Amino acid sequence: MPTLAAGSDVSTEEIVADERQVDMDPTMRLLDPDSTQFDTFTRRLQSRPATREKVNWLEEEYVGRVLTASAYTSGASTINVAAGEGALVRAGDILRNMRTGEAFRVSSVAADALTVVTSWGAAPNAAGNASDKLLIVGPAMQQGSTIPNPRYQQRVLGFNYTQIERTPWLFTGTAAAISLLGGSEPNKESARAGIVHKRFWESTAFFGARDFSSAGDVVVGSAGGAIEFIQTNRQNVNGELTAGSENKVIFTGTIGAYYLSRFNRSGQGAFWKPGNERVHGVKVDGYISGVFGTQIPIVVKKEWADFPSGVNGYNGNLFVLDMSNIERRPLVGRDTKRITYDIKSLGNGRDAEGGEYFTEATYTFAQEKTHGLLYGIA
Repeated sequence: MPTLAAGSDVSTEEIVADERQVDMDPTMRLLDPDSTQFDTFTRRLQSRPATREKVNWLEEEYVGRVLTASAYTSGASTINVAAGEGALVRAGDILRNMRTGEAFRVSSVAADALTVVTSWGAAPNAAGNASDKLLIVGPAMQQGSTIPNPRYQQRVLGFNYTQIERTPWLFTGTAAAISLLGGSEPNKESARAGIVHKRFWESTAFFGARDFSSAGDVVVGSAGGAIEFIQTNRQNVNGELTAGSENKVIFTGTIGAYYLSRFNRSGQGAFWKPGNERVHGVKVDGYISGVFGTQIPIVVKKEWADFPSGVNGYNGNLFVLDMSNIERRPLVGRDTKRITYDIKSLGNGRDAEGGEYFTEATYTFAQEKTHGLLYGIA
């Protein structure tokens, strides 16, 4: 064995490499901390197990009372409303144009064409513009009239599919046996996989695509997220955001949070209150005043900063979600679990240790009109 060739002193590079102790911080530094606030929120709210791969729910609302009119001349005896809205009106109904103030009494309805008595009440005749809104004030029935036709709002069937998500880890028997700084494997990787698994579900809750395929022997379903269900209250901001239910929560990317936090520096301090509190175990970054005097919690999705903002990315998204109409639905017996595999379970005599986090679940997003989405914030 050769002897050490050294001069009058020995430098660090002349010491055998494996003889040196490694100065290693025992704490693993993660690029992104766990920030799965929506997943945490829904796990702490009401939750019911799903009993099959598709979940359904029924929705209904009160009969609509606001109509959209086509343009009409002053004193016109016929007013046309938007397609399908004639079904909301009955002979005898009092309507009022909310822009001009003129009221009408409906004498007959033919599809979406309303025959009306004009200037009913004190307001004079006035021309109507396209897209004027007409309020159905209520029926004024004649004395001795027969029972009018009833009005019903059709129920709507909502549905979503369960989605299977699996986040595995696998190490050779040797890698699992050796001593490592900061703890042994696969325990460290298992902890990281748990966070990754939770982040996948967080992403599914917001951006999941609802679909189901049974082509051939391959059967796969995926759960739709909030972005799939919100249709009515969906607005492209296409630029900067300016200020303008008690169970609403705002989830926003960092660019949306930037504009919200500026509200208190632009003469609108009543709308924005910074916070550092927890709601259902979730850190709340601030509150914004609601229309009913309540404070709406704001949760900043810092990991969305990895996405572009504006119309080209999801960091420009701001979700307003009514948590009372959202429910997490894990398939019975298949909610999130940590499964470990030994040599026997891996099969073929493989010298390895592994495991995975496994979840099959979906979400209910009922009454989509109670939720909102602003996108394109830049």
